[in-house]
Amino acid sequence: MPPECSKVSSSLKATTIIRQNIDWQDLEKLQSELIQQVEEDPSRFFLLISEPSSTFTFGRNASPDDLLWTPAELKEKGVGLAQVSRGGKWTYHGPGQIVIYPIVNIKSLGFNSKEARRFVETLRQAVLDSCKAWGLPAQTADEPFGIFVNTKKLVSFGLSFKDGISSHGLSVCFFPQQNFFSGIRPCGQSKSVFTSLQEHLPNLTWHDAATSLTDSIKKSFKIC
Repeated sequence: MPPECSKVSSSLKATTIIRQNIDWQDLEKLQSELIQQVEEDPSRFFLLISEPSSTFTFGRNASPDDLLWTPAELKEKGVGLAQVSRGGKWTYHGPGQIVIYPIVNIKSLGFNSKEARRFVETLRQAVLDSCKAWGLPAQTADEPFGIFVNTKKLVSFGLSFKDGISSHGLSVCFFPQQNFFSGIRPCGQSKSVFTSLQEHLPNLTWHDAATSLTDSIKKSFKIC
């Protein structure tokens, strides 16, 4: 676990930004601006929470063969394409998701430059803690990396690190997303099956879920 907040994290300036119904390109622009602020002031810690426009994104390890829809199908369904700087392969982002980007210099949280994996695992545990608080029987897995409910994927992760600063992050399926994920091989997996919070917790609202996740992440990183 990261050091106690009284020793490391208490000086961080944590800011939560929520953007629903945001175009993917605008989200990328906002993320870049926040990264620049962290570069200029390592004491900043941003949690960028969004519900972006429909987009298939592909990381550094993506294969074009894992995009299954034709250009005509993409246009018909209103799904854009975007290459991103994170690791990983293909995934989908869009309405009905809670997308969370923790933008921070991980050294400010007590992690060294070789502990990116531990940072991601701490982030995943924070989300798992929220799931448990909701009474959701969720489990973690490493191949593929994520959080699952009864073998169905609920949360996907894909982060990037440059000069110790994290970007991109995780996406939680709030409403069912399976129809869109059928247009790709998510993370290179041909038979991925997804679930959503609404399928298990119909009374949970998007904002309540986002707030719970944000609070859990701050607690896990000992942000006072």
